[in-house]
Amino acid sequence: MTDEHPGPRSVGIWIELLKYTNSEFHERLEQIYGDNEELKRQAAEMCLRTLEAFSISYGGDRSVIIVRSTGRVNLVGTHIDHRGGSVNPICIKDMWLVAEGRDDDLVLAKNVESGEFADEQFHIKECLPAGKKIKDWDSWCYAEFEKRKGDASVTWSNYVRAAVLYLQHLNTRDDGSFSPAIKGMNMMFYGNVPRAAGLASSSALVMASAEAVMQLNGLRIERGVCVEHWGFAEWYVGTRGGCSDHAAIIHGRPDKILHITAFPMRVDAAALPAGHSFVLAHSNIEAKKQAGARDVFNSRVAAYIFGGMCIRKNFPEYADKLERLRDVNPQRLGVDEIQIYRIVQSLPASVSRAQILKLLPEGEKKIRRVFRSHNEPKEGYSIRRICLYGIAECIRAEMVVQCLRGGDMKTFGELISISHNGDRVTKVVGRKRVPTDNSFPDARLDALISDIESGNPQRMSRAQLWRQGGGYNVSLPELDMLVDIALATPGVIGAGLVGAGMGGCVVVVAEDEHARQVIENLAELYYQPRNLPVEAEVVTPVGGLCTI
Repeated sequence: MTDEHPGPRSVGIWIELLKYTNSEFHERLEQIYGDNEELKRQAAEMCLRTLEAFSISYGGDRSVIIVRSTGRVNLVGTHIDHRGGSVNPICIKDMWLVAEGRDDDLVLAKNVESGEFADEQFHIKECLPAGKKIKDWDSWCYAEFEKRKGDASVTWSNYVRAAVLYLQHLNTRDDGSFSPAIKGMNMMFYGNVPRAAGLASSSALVMASAEAVMQLNGLRIERGVCVEHWGFAEWYVGTRGGCSDHAAIIHGRPDKILHITAFPMRVDAAALPAGHSFVLAHSNIEAKKQAGARDVFNSRVAAYIFGGMCIRKNFPEYADKLERLRDVNPQRLGVDEIQIYRIVQSLPASVSRAQILKLLPEGEKKIRRVFRSHNEPKEGYSIRRICLYGIAECIRAEMVVQCLRGGDMKTFGELISISHNGDRVTKVVGRKRVPTDNSFPDARLDALISDIESGNPQRMSRAQLWRQGGGYNVSLPELDMLVDIALATPGVIGAGLVGAGMGGCVVVVAEDEHARQVIENLAELYYQPRNLPVEAEVVTPVGGLCTI
């Protein structure tokens, strides 16, 4: 995927284009930010600062391209993209990259905020196997991650490396020769996507880097294929997520909520009904992807995988219809919701590694491969509650566009809040915050089945599959508190965590006239008691990845 553009221009020419508001540069900003003058002003200032920093570091006479990437907020469809589920994100904020192609294979990565991001560099050829093509990208990434576990000298540039090395991998012959050999780059980054906040700042960095490589080397990959490629590329950093963040970053549109489905890729969009705003609030706890957090995230994915294997074994009559977890739904299987609950009930509540190997001896090779991505969870793999979360979240995610187009904001808000309930680790009882119980023992599932069979409309409604949070459990007490403060504010439609969890942000959907009150309540009840800066703001959907 590449945009048509006139090629590199000198830093000086770019700066001149920035100064004149009638230039083609400002026409491009109109496409990205719509009629939001403040966002366009901020974007121009950030781009100018990036160009000036590039000029100081590399020289003002250089011919460069400008790439703009973005962060994302996923509203409904959390933790399911890698299981085939849809996502409903908006793109927010900016990441700018000014880049120049080199004549060698050295990549120099610098950031305007040099105090936070040290200059880093690498030679492409030295980072890849000599004289042979990587046969299994997943295994190679895992081995490379193990090698650099103790290397503190390589940090943020791993996301640049992910994009560059993956693209060179795609352009390597079987004998290990490059075709073509990707050029090195002089790079200068600058962005305002909060880091470690669950807003896909890492994917924004990967995407900006990949776009620059493609533009400077004349590479073309079709958009739909691109999305999956960048998801694979990011495996280099050690996580095993899906590609929904990358799809959102590519397809972002101003003032639109995207609806993205993979396998095959389909993109739809709907506007948030007039009179409503998004409030984003940062917990001030970093959503790290290192060490223990990575184990938590990857063990949840493992539970999905093991659950899918168990379902195929327990219900062979559905096996040919169960390609992904999203397929465990009444429409796909031609069953009622009672049968889905029985399928969930067949799953083990919690198992150790030894137990899952005993349950699925025929899948030992695949299972041991999954084990490699994380340490064994002390409490075991909570397969039942995690799979129920995923099954129900896939259904919730499909309901979003219909709610938005029909103006059903009550249900839309419920979708967001119920999704968060499946991630909760605490709730308020009386005036105390206590641990929540997201387990689903047989008795709880039997009760849901009984409610559906009762014929009582109220009982049947509360037992609907989409209303079940399940138990993915990657929230934190602080995130739960932010959500609860928001939900207690008049005019709030719904609230839930953003991203993978374990820190970061929550998003709140509120009526316009109450958005300011949400921020004031969060300041009074969350930020001020902790002596934290108030990091809550109204955010606006913007356009996605592009070369200016």
